Amino acid sequence: MVRALLLICDVHKESEALGRKQTFLVVRYVLILATGALALVERTAGASPLPVMVLVLTAVGSNIALGQSPPFSFFDAWMQAPVLVSDTAMISLALLLTRASQESFFFFFFVLIMAAKLENLGVLGIGAALIGFASFLSADASSGWASPTLMRIPFLFATGVFFGYVVLPERTGAMSGFNRQTLQRLKTPALHRPSPS
Repeated sequence: MVRALLLICDVHKESEALGRKQTFLVVRYVLILATGALALVERTAGASPLPVMVLVLTAVGSNIALGQSPPFSFFDAWMQAPVLVSDTAMISLALLLTRASQESFFFFFFVLIMAAKLENLGVLGIGAALIGFASFLSADASSGWASPTLMRIPFLFATGVFFGYVVLPERTGAMSGFNRQTLQRLKTPALHRPSPS
């Protein structure tokens, strides 16, 4: 009976880890597309879109490669840290390619700090969208509502949600059930497991 309960618990944890991994990948796709769209619409006149397209295709390729990793090791620090660093670099590079002003970097890093501090993903999403709107309002007003800077709102929203989704479970301990012991139990057939004492 205990073995059956452990097996059910392990299957539940595996499906939960797989669902979290899939959500992470979808949220990262949204971030990649929002970053690419922002970089394309805000690039200077006459600038080639090729660097932005290469950046976006590289990020999409890395997301496809991440999709091949097992769900439990996917959330280890050795896997998540390079993703966070590379995504921060990708966004910074996209902002550099558009010759973004210092205010764009300020708003971007303000959203990153919010993602590190807030413990509610909904509040973070709303805050990031409001920061995007403030970024739009602080831009050149002569373009009006048809301005490419309007793309800052979904970009900063996607940035906040992505980084918040990655950081929040680690800080609140929601990922504590996904550990190596659970992975080892899943690999060991139920008949060969030592009985719990």
